[in-house]
Amino acid sequence: MQKEIYINKIIEKYADMVYRIALTRCGTVENAEDVFQDVFMKYSEKKPKFVNSEHEKAWFIRVTINLTKNLKQSSWNKRVVNLDENMNFEKKEEQDVFSTVCELPQNYRTVIYLLYYEGYKVKEISALMKKSEGTIKTWLFRAREILKEKIEGGLEYE
Repeated sequence: MQKEIYINKIIEKYADMVYRIALTRCGTVENAEDVFQDVFMKYSEKKPKFVNSEHEKAWFIRVTINLTKNLKQSSWNKRVVNLDENMNFEKKEEQDVFSTVCELPQNYRTVIYLLYYEGYKVKEISALMKKSEGTIKTWLFRAREILKEKIEGGLEYE
């Protein structure tokens, strides 16, 4: 019984983050839900020990990223599907920005999400994604340029 309570607390703590990363990377609610379930199944099976809460959070992010990669590389999911689900946001602008972020290439979406939504620094994102800091900075720069162009471009017509 104690084990179930502990796992439920872990799920409550990381559910939103895992789901949003999965949705951002997968593009569909169905695939994000599959990844979400797999992340917590893996946690339940492996029962990893963590040094601190930051290490625990990083583990969940890393596993989510890895599982989304595996899903994208599977022959079943070779075709690209755009995110067409409506997320609930308080403001329409937030919905519009999220939709624009979801149109970015996968690695750009991930670094934008980790930087702005999870508050990670470039160095931390570099470690989580197992890429050099230079690569992460390049992805952020390119993602910001694309977002700026799409968002400002949309404003010209309003």
